[in-house]
Amino acid sequence: QSPSSMSAAAADASSDEARLERVRRQLSDAGQLHLLDGWPSLSGEQRVRLLRQLERIDWPGLSAAVRAVMSGQPPRLGEGYAPPPASVRAGPGGPRDSELRAAGLAAVAEGRVGLVLVAGGQATRLGATGPKGAYNVGLPSGKSLFQLHAEKALRVEAMAGGGPGRIAWYVMTSDSTGPATEALFRGAGCFGLRPDCVRFFEQGSVPCVDTDGRALMAGPDAVQTSPDGNGGLYRALRESGALADMRRRGIACLQVFGVDNILTRVADPLFIGHCLLERVSMAAKVVERTRPEERVGVVAADTASGGYRVVEYSEMRPEDAAAREPDGQRLLMRAANICQHYFTLESLESVCQPENEVRLLPYHAAKKKVPYWDANAGQMVHSPPTENAIKFEKFVFDVFPAAGSSFALWEAARSEEFSPLKNAPGSSSDCPETCRRDVLELHTKWLLTATSASSLGGSRRYAEVSPLLSYAGEGLEGVDLSGNPPEGLLFVDE
Repeated sequence: QSPSSMSAAAADASSDEARLERVRRQLSDAGQLHLLDGWPSLSGEQRVRLLRQLERIDWPGLSAAVRAVMSGQPPRLGEGYAPPPASVRAGPGGPRDSELRAAGLAAVAEGRVGLVLVAGGQATRLGATGPKGAYNVGLPSGKSLFQLHAEKALRVEAMAGGGPGRIAWYVMTSDSTGPATEALFRGAGCFGLRPDCVRFFEQGSVPCVDTDGRALMAGPDAVQTSPDGNGGLYRALRESGALADMRRRGIACLQVFGVDNILTRVADPLFIGHCLLERVSMAAKVVERTRPEERVGVVAADTASGGYRVVEYSEMRPEDAAAREPDGQRLLMRAANICQHYFTLESLESVCQPENEVRLLPYHAAKKKVPYWDANAGQMVHSPPTENAIKFEKFVFDVFPAAGSSFALWEAARSEEFSPLKNAPGSSSDCPETCRRDVLELHTKWLLTATSASSLGGSRRYAEVSPLLSYAGEGLEGVDLSGNPPEGLLFVDE
């Protein structure tokens, strides 16, 4: 071995020792030094793998989260909130619709609109493997959630007077869905989107801890982790370079949305146009909450700060969850959050700054059954008998208070814009069957309204309208229901 190669090897070894020492100090400060108990018995390859993972973890943030849980203090209490005032509420169907739509489409035509698709979830709860966005709920077309969302954006680009490429896409995946999601998009030609306008980036992960606050292992050389929630978006945007790419492309505003709502109006011109003309920095699209027991958070006015925030259903006082307007009809706290948000690029850049991210985004905790490595037995415990661990995640909407009064709500109709895919086939709600039903009923309504027909030729006949044919029911007036349907229109008899 030459002197130069020996010198390089020594330098590498010294560097590795310095890295290990930094990690050791961080683990000691966080009370997690036990993660290195097995270090002496690891191979060189295993040490590289474990050290790399330990370096990527936010140990101060985890330590703060563990302290909060162990002290019994949640990161946010459901106190000091009230229904949002009428001044921040708006929705479709008003006299300004044409003006708002024109403003939104103009921004798309000028390349100032971006999309952030939160797609880190797996389809495990649906009884399938792979990313949830690849799931097919059984529509006549057989299209996946990914394809439906992409085609909606393509329709908006066409409505704005241009071809693919006017809207930049940023797709947030996780370590369990990243490669599969990219492969799906590439294999499908990005579903018609311009490949150079689609960028993928991964959210981070956070260690799972036991009920004593000690991080669990997933093997002798790996920490057991779970995705850091949709609130991991901000750190991931910053560290992946996606945020800088938005600035380079000249994007002015973005719609952030979750992959699992099959009725999402992607790049919604009305929503975006309203936010642009009102000059707000952040906004949320909501639907009406109609049942006190519905497991959904609500957007509320924060009486302490004068801003706005989301109060989770688990944080609401029971009397508030059930309170109604004076006439006894609608719920008082009814602005149900559906994970469709608007940000200006400036507001997004601000909340992505490390100091603001730490200040605004606490970790939320949930007890779960989590497999773990039993170091004493030298084996995995795959099926713990009880809830043995705490998972932490951040919520994307926890940054809303940073907007202050520069905030808006867009109230959409549930039947037109909200049908999430969350539960296994055969469930009573939010499952493949309800998603399929809601799409077919909505599209059938569009077609009957546009053609003034009383039915599609049978009392149980339904239609699926391709997003490439119509975005929200427009352009269907000339469809001949008795002849051959145009491309993109499918019928099904139930």
